[in-house]
Amino acid sequence: MSAQFSPTGFIEPESSDSDSALAETTSTVYTESLRSSLLLSVRENGRGYHKYSAGKYYIPEDEQEQERLDMQHEICLISMSRKLYLSPLALNVQNVLDIGTGTGIWAIDFADQHPSARVIGMDLSPIQPSWIPPNLKFEIDDYEQTWTYSQKFDFIHGRMLSGSIADEHQLFKQAYDNLAPGGWFELMDFSFPVRSDDGTMRGTAFETLNERMMEGLRRVGRDGALADKYKTLLNETGFENVQEAKFKWPQNAWPKDKHLKTIGQWNMVNTLDGLHGFSARLCIQVLGMTAEEHEELLAECRKEIVNPKIHCYWSIVVAYGQKPLEA
Repeated sequence: MSAQFSPTGFIEPESSDSDSALAETTSTVYTESLRSSLLLSVRENGRGYHKYSAGKYYIPEDEQEQERLDMQHEICLISMSRKLYLSPLALNVQNVLDIGTGTGIWAIDFADQHPSARVIGMDLSPIQPSWIPPNLKFEIDDYEQTWTYSQKFDFIHGRMLSGSIADEHQLFKQAYDNLAPGGWFELMDFSFPVRSDDGTMRGTAFETLNERMMEGLRRVGRDGALADKYKTLLNETGFENVQEAKFKWPQNAWPKDKHLKTIGQWNMVNTLDGLHGFSARLCIQVLGMTAEEHEELLAECRKEIVNPKIHCYWSIVVAYGQKPLEA
């Protein structure tokens, strides 16, 4: 008897105890074999990128990026007063899906805080830790493919998916269809480009890099500013009780406000650590820059990112909505 592989994992047919034991062993061997093959990153630009659905996402998955993602998680918590989400979830929330889970740090924290919930983290990269809460599991999958879950979810969450969504209407509809009546869908994202309100970013190398990244995303069919449309997409899809919250992440410690200054200090390191990974594929593979031209541009950008006279910031959007109870 052999195991069948679906996009969301192994599905075992009913069997006797001995068959079940054999199937469990076989499934474990196949799963580890699959995981091992996917752990072999695709190497480009001196960085490691995901192998499953290779080329679909422009940011690396390697150890350097994983450390940055965990740091970014802390910035999200600082921004939202240590909250993992803004949706008014029931205390006994049961089934939860985290799409594009990355290192899984959000899913791990959520599972710890909600021990009664069954949490699934989905990502293209198998970079999540092995030691996790018992009510959490991770799956290697592409959230833009058809979901095959048998259960409905009470909460579907996604964070920092900017630049990875090819068909936003399909994604929002699929989230709606996979929610139980009364369930919530929430997204937190960065809306490209980095910007300033006082013109201090105008004419900088950092502005040039942001423009090129936006152009690179357009060429591969992605909208870097999609987060600004999340509220509209939620309403158009049929969600109700739709809410939107906006935050600013200063690029360094330039603000006078103590809270924003703290976020700026974190985000400066976040950006410096991620600058090459954010831009390499878009600038080199998509736009045709040479590696040398790319590095020269980044060198100028790094000087500007730490310059407190340049008052730029990331625009962060959190949007969430509820599937109608009568749906």
